[in-house]
Amino acid sequence: MKARLVFQLGLLGLALGTGSLAAQTDATSVPLRYEANGAVILRGNAGSTDFTLRNPGKSDVPLALRAGAFTDDATGSALPAAKIEFTTQSGHALPAVLGSGAEIGIQASVSGLSGSNVATTTLFNANAKLGPLHLVEADAPLDITIDGNGGSDQSLVLTNGEESILTLRNNEAKAYSLDWSFQIGATTLQSGDLQLAPNGRAHIELTPTADLYSWTDNLRPSAKTGTLLLTLNGPPEVAKELLPQRSLRVSLQMRKFGTAWTSLFWHLFVALMLLLGGLLSVAGNTVLPNIMRKASLRRQLLELANRMTSVSTRVDPYLRTLLSMERKRIDLLLTNVWVISLGSAEKLDEISMAIEQVGRRLKMVERLDDLRRRLEESGTSVPPSTSEAIEDKLEMAATLLQPFVITPEDYVTASGYLDAAKSALENLGNTTGQAMAIAANFRELRVRQKLFPNSHYADLKAALPGLFEMLNQPFEDPANITRPMMFAIDYGIAALQLAFDYAGLRANSSSVPAGPASSAVAEPASAAGQNARERLVIHQEELIALLNTLTRGALRVLRTLVQEMRENIYERDVLEEIAAPGKAEIVLDPQVVRPYVPVLFSVRFKDPRFNGAAAIRRLSFKWEFPKFLLEQREIIPHFFRGNEPERDAGRDVQVSVRVESQLAPGSVAPGMGKAATTSLRSVLATTIQIEQPSRSSYSRAFAESVRFLIAYGVALAALLSGALQQLDKLDFMPAVIAIIALGFGADTVKNLLTQSARKAAA
Repeated sequence: MKARLVFQLGLLGLALGTGSLAAQTDATSVPLRYEANGAVILRGNAGSTDFTLRNPGKSDVPLALRAGAFTDDATGSALPAAKIEFTTQSGHALPAVLGSGAEIGIQASVSGLSGSNVATTTLFNANAKLGPLHLVEADAPLDITIDGNGGSDQSLVLTNGEESILTLRNNEAKAYSLDWSFQIGATTLQSGDLQLAPNGRAHIELTPTADLYSWTDNLRPSAKTGTLLLTLNGPPEVAKELLPQRSLRVSLQMRKFGTAWTSLFWHLFVALMLLLGGLLSVAGNTVLPNIMRKASLRRQLLELANRMTSVSTRVDPYLRTLLSMERKRIDLLLTNVWVISLGSAEKLDEISMAIEQVGRRLKMVERLDDLRRRLEESGTSVPPSTSEAIEDKLEMAATLLQPFVITPEDYVTASGYLDAAKSALENLGNTTGQAMAIAANFRELRVRQKLFPNSHYADLKAALPGLFEMLNQPFEDPANITRPMMFAIDYGIAALQLAFDYAGLRANSSSVPAGPASSAVAEPASAAGQNARERLVIHQEELIALLNTLTRGALRVLRTLVQEMRENIYERDVLEEIAAPGKAEIVLDPQVVRPYVPVLFSVRFKDPRFNGAAAIRRLSFKWEFPKFLLEQREIIPHFFRGNEPERDAGRDVQVSVRVESQLAPGSVAPGMGKAATTSLRSVLATTIQIEQPSRSSYSRAFAESVRFLIAYGVALAALLSGALQQLDKLDFMPAVIAIIALGFGADTVKNLLTQSARKAAA
């Protein structure tokens, strides 16, 4: 009987064990949702990536992650197993079980992969397949060279319309799958893909087109250098910029026509060179000085460009954009100066004056940048009140440097502000004076506290106990303030003043009427239907966070936020105002737009309350001009070249600005709730007309041309008698020199005669 009972208990245990095993099998068979965030980027045969697993089932699933076999994407062959480890994205060990409906971020770290540049493996949870994992070697050497024609020893001949073969050799024991692009100068001739076996070769067929040849190739084949850009062909989720690349220089010989055509073009070339020699002589009295002066101005402009690159982001983006715009404008004006033109000297004078003005402005901006750098390097050793006083002087100097045309008086005033800021920076070591100033500020704060009802800021005091505790300290005596304490004490004084400002605004805003009644479907975060007090409270969380942040930057943002509260205008209000038809517009100064003339674009509101509102400083303005996209504030300088409108499209061009919050897209503003996301953005656009300059008179140039042709024709008939047959015997360069010399000499005789006549008349 006892044995039978034991047997029955054994059967029951076996049944229970079988049931548990079945339950576990069912749990592991639940498919997990696998979402890869990208490929593993390997450097030194090691790298990592993140992916997400989600359990959509109704039961828990044990986690037993593993990787399958590794295969090479180029050849499909198996690779030696690499080491792969799985942890959470925070670096902790994986849990044993993924609960029902749960989601986990996992980091896969791979090391020891060899024999491949782009490989793929499959991830499994136990025996359940999850999905593929791609691996890319970011530091692949790409040891590929040119084999045969096109290398340094022998050029590859490119004949117009005919195929030429470029051979590549793989010097590695790895296979490569590559994308290639062949360029000559700035022109991309062809592109494609190829497969390179280990230590193998591959061929690329190139078919040149007529636009690749210069005019000299009509006479003699020229030597050029092409560029073959090779890029590793990786999985689609890996950006091309992250894949290994290599460029190979290809020696080319550009052959365009046969012997008969070359001979014909050569004779035409002789006639043109004769004419060129005469034109060089005519223009020699003005062209050479203009060329030297233009080169000098170009060097000055290049020096300005190099100096502008050293101006840091401490300088207002408007000033940096203005300097860059002026330099580009002068560069284009200088490029468009035709040194043979009779009016080129006057244009070079104007450019020289413009370079001088930009150089003077740049010198002041460099001083401004250096002083802001010194202020920034002072760190927390400078009390905020002192640093703000210095920053105010620098900001006033920057404001004086912003107009298109700066008067000498403005330069003197701006220099005075910079000198004052420099003097203040040099006096930062005066600890006694700073302590006395902080103590005076603290006494003013204590006076305000005594006059301020405690009930108005009791909640702030509870939320910021450390900050309000400072009011109980004996900082009204400068002797109690040491240098290491100055920044914190001064910051606390400023923060408490702003906290009292907020509390006062909140206490006095209950009587402010609510905004226009919102509709039933109005967005909850809209300003409609909220009174001033409600809007203040909405931003209280952000205010408290900034009050707890002990940095000068946070203090600046805090001042802006409190100013928004005073004005009762926030970022969303500005965005909604721009989005409303007819409430805002793009204005320009001057209103008449001409090529190469600077224009100031700005956003202006019909409601004057929004112009200059503090909330505007917390918005991003992305201006879009033809062929340009610039991120600036609500005011931006720009100029047009006059060739922006497309052909047959008239003279109208489109200018637009996209305004959005500076917070990350899709994030939630502090205290604003789910509905107050920063995804709201507004766009303004306007159409302007570019006034083309009137055509200049060509009468003087026409008269000079007629006089030259008469004198040149008479002299040419005498100088070329029997000379053409002798020119055919010379090589290319000696012949060209001789032809130009003949034309130059003919016009020199004419110049000597005309100069003698002018001297006699004088």
